[in-house]
Amino acid sequence: MAESLRQSLARYYREIRSSQARSIMVVLILIVILALAVLGVQFLVRERGSLALLNWLNLLLIPLLLVTAAVWLAGTWKRTQLEIARLRDERALVDSYYDRLTELLLGRNLRGAAADDEVARAARAHTLMTLRQLNSEGRGHIVRFLYESSLLSAEQPAVDLQRADLSGSDLSGVAMAGISLRNVDLHEARLVETALPASDLRGADLDRANLTRADLSESYLRGATLREAVLAGAQLRGAIMTKALLTDADLRDADLSEANLAGADLTRANLAGANLKGARLNGANLTDATLDGANLSLANLNKATLSGVQATAADFSGSNLAGATLVHARLNGTMFGGAILSEADLTDAELRDSNLNLANLRGAVMNQAIVTNANLRDAIMGRVSLSGSDLTGSDLSRANLSIANLNRAILNRTNLEEAGLSGADLRAAQLKGAMLRGAILRGAILGDADLSRADLSKANLRWANLSNANLTGADLTEVDLTDAEVAPQILAKARAVTKVERSDSGQRYDVVPTATAVREGPLPSTQVPTYQRPGAAPAAPDAGTSGTTAAPRQPDKSGPLPGQN
Repeated sequence: MAESLRQSLARYYREIRSSQARSIMVVLILIVILALAVLGVQFLVRERGSLALLNWLNLLLIPLLLVTAAVWLAGTWKRTQLEIARLRDERALVDSYYDRLTELLLGRNLRGAAADDEVARAARAHTLMTLRQLNSEGRGHIVRFLYESSLLSAEQPAVDLQRADLSGSDLSGVAMAGISLRNVDLHEARLVETALPASDLRGADLDRANLTRADLSESYLRGATLREAVLAGAQLRGAIMTKALLTDADLRDADLSEANLAGADLTRANLAGANLKGARLNGANLTDATLDGANLSLANLNKATLSGVQATAADFSGSNLAGATLVHARLNGTMFGGAILSEADLTDAELRDSNLNLANLRGAVMNQAIVTNANLRDAIMGRVSLSGSDLTGSDLSRANLSIANLNRAILNRTNLEEAGLSGADLRAAQLKGAMLRGAILRGAILGDADLSRADLSKANLRWANLSNANLTGADLTEVDLTDAEVAPQILAKARAVTKVERSDSGQRYDVVPTATAVREGPLPSTQVPTYQRPGAAPAAPDAGTSGTTAAPRQPDKSGPLPGQN
């Protein structure tokens, strides 16, 4: 290793010499060209007879040219000599360092020394002093020498490099598994395709370092700073990066599966195409991060901040996003199947064409969100707030939306078949052409809602508030409007109405559907239909009636809602 460094310095020395020679040759060529140009100008002046101008050229131009060339050559020569002197000093410094380390290795058993031994302290002091005086290439050679001498073991390093200055060092392509670089300054270092698996880089400064395709799998990077670092295609599987600073870092296509990034700062980080499957990101800050096409399935993002995140076509399947902040997040075409989003804040988020099948959104805030053409089948959405949100064309069949806030929500052409909407607030909601067949809307508030051309067949609207609702062209076939608050003139615009009552024996009796136009009369909540008990004789009409018999109202025995206690 020592010989390799000496060869490197010698090569650099030769390059300086060669550069000096090239500079001199360039200057001489320029002088010749300029001299020829001056001679040409003199010839033209002579031909035109302007002797005064010729005299001025001879007196000023040629001397000025020569002085300029001399100054430039002198400066170049001085800089070259200074660089050569520096290289000589560096070579002497390297020779002295290796002589000293060889002495400590062979004479004083440096490999077996404890960190607090005198020999270890001497090696550390000598190493830090040498590193400060070497250039970036020389520093890289020193680190390689220490690793190959088994002096940088992550478990018990014989030479402690904590807080050492390795900034700008070139360690590209080097394999140094299990190395200890704790608290080392590596900012702007070049570590392209460097293999550092299971290494200790706690607290290391890697700001603006180039770690493209580097192997840092299972490395310890707790508290490390990697601001603006390039980690494209890097291997970070199982790495411990808790509270690491990765703001503006480039992590495209990086493998961060099973990595621990709890509390890490990934603000504006580029994670497009990255693999974060099973990663721990609880409490992490991913504000304005890019996650397009990233795999975050089964990841833990509990209480993470993802405001303004761009995650088109990302995969969050089975991930835990409970209590996460996703305000203004762009999540179009994203997979959330089976994900936990309870109590999450998705205000003003975009979820176009997203898959939230079986997702848990209980108590989530999704006000003003855009959830058009999304898949929300069988989703758990109890107490979710979707005020003013756009769910046009989405599939919410069999979803549980009990006590949900859908005030002023846009649900046109939305599929809510067999959905649970008991106690939901649907005031002023737009449900044009919505599919609500078999939906449970017991106690739902639908005041001023637009249900025109909606399919409410077989829906349960007991105790629902339909005041001022628009039911024009709505299908109310076999709908249960028992005790619903709805005016006859509103029902008159529906296509069909069937009222259902229960007997004291628990049997159900269906009334023949009314005509498309419901005649003026008492509300369905007070109008008692005529029914015939099985096996009973027909009842005789009372005087002054038109064949109807008043019967006492029977109690509701339908039981609790599905999914409710």
